[in-house]
Amino acid sequence: MKYHYSSAILVMAGALLTLNAVAQDDTPEKVPTRNDSTSALSAFNPAVSAIVDMYYYNENSKEGLSHMKEEMPGFAGHSHGEDEHDHGEKENGFNLNHVELTLSAEVDNYFKALANVAISEDGAEIEEAWAETTGLPWGFQAKAGKLFSNFGYINAQHSHMWDFSDQPLIYELSLGSHGLNDKGVQLSWLAPTPVYLLFGAEVFQGDNEMMYVQKENDDLPKNDGPRLGVGWVKLAPLQIDNHELLLGLFGASGSHQEVHEEGGATNSFDGINWFAGADAVYKFDSGKAYDQGDATVQAEYFYRNKELDQENGDEELTGAQDGYYIQGTYGILPRWRGGLRWEQVGLTNQEEEEGIKKEFSDSWRATAMVDLRPSEFSQVRFQVSNGDYDLGDKGVENVWEVYVQLTFSIGAHDAHSF
Repeated sequence: MKYHYSSAILVMAGALLTLNAVAQDDTPEKVPTRNDSTSALSAFNPAVSAIVDMYYYNENSKEGLSHMKEEMPGFAGHSHGEDEHDHGEKENGFNLNHVELTLSAEVDNYFKALANVAISEDGAEIEEAWAETTGLPWGFQAKAGKLFSNFGYINAQHSHMWDFSDQPLIYELSLGSHGLNDKGVQLSWLAPTPVYLLFGAEVFQGDNEMMYVQKENDDLPKNDGPRLGVGWVKLAPLQIDNHELLLGLFGASGSHQEVHEEGGATNSFDGINWFAGADAVYKFDSGKAYDQGDATVQAEYFYRNKELDQENGDEELTGAQDGYYIQGTYGILPRWRGGLRWEQVGLTNQEEEEGIKKEFSDSWRATAMVDLRPSEFSQVRFQVSNGDYDLGDKGVENVWEVYVQLTFSIGAHDAHSF
């Protein structure tokens, strides 16, 4: 959901003024009766934070890397939604990614809630707005609203939590710059086992801009929501001393539509898009001050497949692509980290339409970064990347990218999860 930029500023100002007035008005008759006084205080004084993400960026492609990614065979072309956003588009020079405003609180003895709005120069968008249970029995927990899917490892993270300035290619090309972020419900169950074992199931409306698109076309059916289901499992088999290992499996399936216009003819397709994959994260805590000597290694593999039928015709459109990334970070000095990332997309990369099967090549990118964290509220990062991008008939183009990124937070901010 997008708003005019000035309207978003007015909403923010009004919300902050209201919160300030409530916080200063402590008359007894305005304080509700609650069993938990801490919850009452939290309800009237929710944690409010603003995170600012800005960067200098430069790349040397001929037509612009954002445009190139839209032309990569197999991954782009016809999958974008009607309201396609250019969240990931960057221009050479200075960029403001967004200002992220977050309010969170314990609602009562049964729920906690969070609302998050990302404000850019073009407008504002609700990234998250959900309530989550806090007291369900037998290890169950439920969440409802607009939320990030908890599949894999990086999807549920906001961009300021990433170890690199940009997201892995396989996520960007498959799910867009916001990943899988949608309206729906999530149910998880923590198994009563000696090791951490968490199962999750999610049902979403199915409005992703890349893999789960609904076209406004008279030839296509209007599929009612919810249109997307996701399942995942997370296992931590190793939690010994300073070592932690988290493993995961995931899969999803949902409704998807595409419209192809070629040679004056229009072909409309409707069917299923699904993906599956695995993730692994290892962390070592050195115990030294300011994260010196700490190490993290993480990797994810993602495979996607579409099976669509032509409306008012007997043709099929199928396709399969995959990709992975592996990355590591290390605390080289107090408050200083270094990191390396290697990634490939399109090891499997094929499409078949009207009986014609096409095979495409893969692309790769290598990235190095160094960041400084003067405190838990600020970070400066230097990053450089080099990659080969397959553009089909246009050949392969090698591109260099450079980031100098500044991220800082204002106000209370929840600790990041594992």
